Amino acid sequence: MPRYTLVTLLAAVLFFPTLASAAQISASYQVNLNSSDPGLVVNSSDVADNPFTFDLNEGESEYFTLFKIWTEESAVNDDDQLSQPISVDFSFTSPEVMAGSVNGETVGVNDGLLGHYHAGELTWDGPLDMVFGALGDGLLRVTLFDAVFNKGYLFGLHDGEYYGAKVKAKIELLSDASQVPEPGTLALLGLGLLGLALRARRRTS
Repeated sequence: MPRYTLVTLLAAVLFFPTLASAAQISASYQVNLNSSDPGLVVNSSDVADNPFTFDLNEGESEYFTLFKIWTEESAVNDDDQLSQPISVDFSFTSPEVMAGSVNGETVGVNDGLLGHYHAGELTWDGPLDMVFGALGDGLLRVTLFDAVFNKGYLFGLHDGEYYGAKVKAKIELLSDASQVPEPGTLALLGLGLLGLALRARRRTS
């Protein structure tokens, strides 16, 4: 192989990062919700593994049920119609250690014919975007979907967990992070380039 070709290859490895073929996504999560008056009192239980783990290639997404939400209140009173915050805290260990929350609200709805339609509504503010990687070019998006739970008619809300709703989640790897060579690898490549340069100089002189 010509020396200039070898030098070019080494330089390419030295100065240009490479993209990983797949990324492991691993995280734990915690649901924080309104557990006492005022506001609609709600409960939750995990459905997805906690922590959960799966692999994604760039541009792929994973769609799954994250948790179940319900209320054991049998009617929606005035205080239940006050919005209360809900959040899901995510702690990622892969593709790197990072944390963030998806925020939203829960509220009781009392509507319909003679006010006989009762339900709890869950809405989210928006997705969570997380930047990662040594060059800051990795982007992971976590989206949670709105839900209506424990819908009742004529006799109010159904009691108990069975009548709750399943909250869906979608995790997208919008952009994978570039893999930058380790400092030790950079040093070895640098020494290799230097050696090739010195050898080429001696031969030309």
